[in-house]
Amino acid sequence: MNIYLSILLVYYFLMIKNKFCLVGIDMDLDSFIKESKTKFIGYFSKFSSKKYLSSNKRLGNENLLDWSKIKKKHNPNVYIVIDDGLEREKLVKKIYKNNVKNLIFKSSDIDSEVLKNLKSFKGIIIQKNSFVSSNVKLSDGVKIHIGSQIHHDVSLGKYSTIAPSSVILGSVKIGKYSFIGANSTIRQNIKIGNNSIVGAGSVVIKNVGDNEVVAGNPAKKIN
Repeated sequence: MNIYLSILLVYYFLMIKNKFCLVGIDMDLDSFIKESKTKFIGYFSKFSSKKYLSSNKRLGNENLLDWSKIKKKHNPNVYIVIDDGLEREKLVKKIYKNNVKNLIFKSSDIDSEVLKNLKSFKGIIIQKNSFVSSNVKLSDGVKIHIGSQIHHDVSLGKYSTIAPSSVILGSVKIGKYSFIGANSTIRQNIKIGNNSIVGAGSVVIKNVGDNEVVAGNPAKKIN
């Protein structure tokens, strides 16, 4: 990691307020909670996190009433970690708004220019051991799970989700709200439409249209 990138990462972590909370549950964030120098005040979810988080501090449901109480008392940064992109967008716009911030793990390997441009967006989650190469175009609410690879000139539409250990090769375009399942590989120059799903373990060698579900090796349309 070069010095410039290290400075940018430090800048992002200095921007974090003294307190933060999660919306949703993601067991891969447990290490962040344990290691963070800022205070984790809890999470909003319909479910308990006893199985997924070492700190079971449930603040309430994902609604405006429960959030208003916590905002008034703590005014924390908010990281929305649920996988449904449409739901993430709704929660940002209707409830958590300007408290929503980007969460970038220190162990992720991100091109310095891409990292610098992150300040133009909000709600991005890039988890540990992920790789984001040069000229990648991110958008609001993108979530990149643990161990995924996003190669050069890829474009990720708003509130798209890349599940763990996926490999997105050069110049791929992924539309808004689309979900790429775990351990999938998408060949270079492929286009994935809006609101589409690629099943886990798929190898995508042909374009995928809007609202399509594909799976398999090679991936084929199943809806």
